[in-house]
Amino acid sequence: MFLNIYLKEMKDSLRDRRTLLMGVFIPILVLTGLTLFYENIMADSKQTFTLAVSSSIANDEEQLVSGLKNVNTKSFTDPEKAVRDGDAQAAVTFDSGFVQKINSGQQANATLYGDSFSKNSSVLMEMMDAQLTAFEDGVVKNRLQAANIDPMVIQPLEVKTKEMNSEDDSAAALSIFSNFLPMIIAMAIVSGAYPSATDLFAGEKDRKTMEALLITPVSRTKMLLAKWLTVSTIAVFSGFAAVAVVSLEIIFLTEKLKEALQFGDHVWIFIGITLMTSVMFALFMSSVQMLASLISKSVKEAQSYQTPIMMLPILPIFTLTSTGVNETSFHHFIIPAINMFALIKEMLYGIINVQNILLTVGSTALFMVIVLAITVSLFKKDQWVMGK
Repeated sequence: MFLNIYLKEMKDSLRDRRTLLMGVFIPILVLTGLTLFYENIMADSKQTFTLAVSSSIANDEEQLVSGLKNVNTKSFTDPEKAVRDGDAQAAVTFDSGFVQKINSGQQANATLYGDSFSKNSSVLMEMMDAQLTAFEDGVVKNRLQAANIDPMVIQPLEVKTKEMNSEDDSAAALSIFSNFLPMIIAMAIVSGAYPSATDLFAGEKDRKTMEALLITPVSRTKMLLAKWLTVSTIAVFSGFAAVAVVSLEIIFLTEKLKEALQFGDHVWIFIGITLMTSVMFALFMSSVQMLASLISKSVKEAQSYQTPIMMLPILPIFTLTSTGVNETSFHHFIIPAINMFALIKEMLYGIINVQNILLTVGSTALFMVIVLAITVSLFKKDQWVMGK
């Protein structure tokens, strides 16, 4: 009887066009857009900037701003106006006879123009500032040597910065992909379970079909578990379908993100653990969405409860984006949703930690059982099962 109820609910859910539209096609379209968006972000690392300089700039000053990687220098009558008009990301102007003043020991001024709230403008201003600082250091060094003074006198210490992760493009792609992949899985699962979870409880209340279902000789616990399995099956299918499609898009349509897909000898371990945690997350989120639908008196009210639940896949990004892979701790692996993000991020960086895997699976299963027990308890009471 349990299997018959499950198959009936699956058939009814798949007949509903909203389930296929909301659970499969729309997530795939949204995630396709996100894939191409992140690819464009990575492509921006090769972006060329325009630096505005005065049309009357001398050759000595022009040499100071030349040679910067990915920077084109363009002359304008009014460089500051060129930045305001959007013709250049930043501008630099020099005092008249800038280099001659410095060579004669006088102080000379250089002025940078830009918009610090603009990413492109800030990057170009930092590049130009570093260029002028290097020029200044060279001038100071020459003056000290001319005075028979060791330049080390004014440089008592040197600070070296060593990046723990590689600074190449693949490292940047991996950083983005470590947040992007779990978000794909979570969004697909939550959006996939949404139509079925809403329809199988709040929908049945609106259609007045729940009463007919309850008079069948099946216990309410079995009935609820069959509905939960139906919602979970569609959520898992939606998650797997979205990940499969996006993975193919990354392989065939992207270059930068594809560079991040280098798992080495851990590829099958990564796939297996990712599938396992995805299924656990689908079972947990299905129980949460099912509970929200059960306590709703109508589909409209259920949709209000589902809206904040649909935001859950985005929240871990704010928690983990600024957290290094070596900075994750115990609490990151016991909170559902966050633990899946943290575990996948670890594995993408080549870390296979058995303790964190067990914490992720165990804590998600524990929260799922708690939510499911509450749902079963409420489903046995007519005040929650019957509609208005």
